[in-house]
Amino acid sequence: MTTSPPTAPLPVLTCGDYDVCPVVTAPPYRENSYIVRHRPSGAIAILDPGDGAADILAVVDHLGGDVRAILLTHAHPDHIAGLEAVAAATAAPVFAHTDEQPIIDAAPQWGQMLLGRPLTVPSVQAFSGEPELTTVGRSRAIATPGHTPGGVCYLFDGVAFTGDTLFLRGIGRSDFPGGNSRALAASITRFLEIAPPDTLLFSGHGPAWTAREARQWWQATSAGL
Repeated sequence: MTTSPPTAPLPVLTCGDYDVCPVVTAPPYRENSYIVRHRPSGAIAILDPGDGAADILAVVDHLGGDVRAILLTHAHPDHIAGLEAVAAATAAPVFAHTDEQPIIDAAPQWGQMLLGRPLTVPSVQAFSGEPELTTVGRSRAIATPGHTPGGVCYLFDGVAFTGDTLFLRGIGRSDFPGGNSRALAASITRFLEIAPPDTLLFSGHGPAWTAREARQWWQATSAGL
């Protein structure tokens, strides 16, 4: 895989055994894709490769290591617009929750409507429940339906990736097809009970914050729902 090097210094964050590098993808959605490198093994996971495949692959080349997995928090177009190219370039397996299949199946139509072009989704290795994943260190998939039916947050040691379930002082929409506001609220409550307080939460849009901060905010916010 040969790509142009990043043109600016990479914002690599060191979190325990992991290096986390966000890549903000193309407007108008400016989705956060993440490259996560497990330093002891050199294994890499790419989370939610949105519309910026070349930038994502350039960061992978710069960090070095072996891409072992592409993890989807959900399959809305802004989170998978670069998936086909990234999967082809890395030959890495793509993982998503089995309940996300209706959103995956709708990718051609959603892509045309929101991005002006149909999207092709490569073969996905669907998982059910909340398995432990061992391809890049150790992580756990936490089912967080509500924004989409198969939404997932990925919890690593010290870091988590919340997709469009939970943002800095905000939550995802639930008015798209497959969304459910009550399920989303329940998912956020449960996820914040599971995530250790010092966990750094990286969302699909906007900056990071800690699970402790999120829990305090959510307790105050959800009381008014």
